[in-house]
Amino acid sequence: MSAERPNPYNKLPTGHEAVMQYKPTFLARGGDHLVYEAEGHPDTVIKASTFKIKDVLMDNAERGLPLDGISDEMRASLEKEIEEKNAQIRLYREYFGTEHTLSERRYVMQVPVSSEIVKEIFVDDWKDRQPPKGIGEIQAAWTAAVIQKKSPEISDPNHMGLYFGGFIEGRKEQPDVSEYEALNRAFLGKKSIEPKDLELFFKTQDNPKTHALADLLSRAEEDSTLKIVIQDIVRKSIRFAEETGNILALAGEDNVILFPKGEGWSYLLVDAIPLYNDPIFKFAKVAKERSENGEDLSNKDKAYITRSLNFVRTMNGLAAASGLEERLEF
Repeated sequence: MSAERPNPYNKLPTGHEAVMQYKPTFLARGGDHLVYEAEGHPDTVIKASTFKIKDVLMDNAERGLPLDGISDEMRASLEKEIEEKNAQIRLYREYFGTEHTLSERRYVMQVPVSSEIVKEIFVDDWKDRQPPKGIGEIQAAWTAAVIQKKSPEISDPNHMGLYFGGFIEGRKEQPDVSEYEALNRAFLGKKSIEPKDLELFFKTQDNPKTHALADLLSRAEEDSTLKIVIQDIVRKSIRFAEETGNILALAGEDNVILFPKGEGWSYLLVDAIPLYNDPIFKFAKVAKERSENGEDLSNKDKAYITRSLNFVRTMNGLAAASGLEERLEF
């Protein structure tokens, strides 16, 4: 048996000031963030955006700047995005309640990295980019980072994630075309969803490795308090999308978690803000109409549509499976 591959995210530069002072320990990689905890700060996690690390590195390479630097233009862009993310957080708290979100602060900051970390975050880059030359000596990079209250509920072995894994349209194992079309017909606004439709939903939309949605709903059939919480999330998510044009990011395993609390269950939006700060659902509907009128769509338009398709199908599938009449129309 071959030795287990060392985790590249633990390969931090030992001589970096932040590493020596805080002794960060890698916890997880989400859809966008690398998550670390710092020695002496047990109630806090630091989350560094991998997407922004790559954007900054590529921008530096194009401008001929040191890889551990940042241009004024890129800094201004990241600061603007942080403002937009903060606006989204306020919306989340308005619709879902502060008790279901985590306290956090966002910064543009330099974080310690290594060539091993940089190479790893460029694997399967969605823009097919490669690490810039010169990363062999890199020890730091600029990014957008989040200092967030640590959620002990994630460490609870009884917690469950509400997620579907990767977007169906981007999975290596593609569903049969006829099944995909049937899935869309049933879950993009149809009011009456049949048992056979739900079978297709769990077969196709659910995470193919963990079957997280099926496990969640199966547990809810045995626990009415869990079903009530699922229904609450779905109702609020549908209203959130209809009234603001925004969605939740439900691809990552612990982006939204449900956990036992008292005699019932509760939930947290841990990392549910999508990559894009735009109202994705609103923009997806506009792009869809333009496509139906014969206009060409940009890659961003297609990304909006892909994310909205998966979100709407998931919400409507959960609604039907948990006994709700509400549906999100797309």
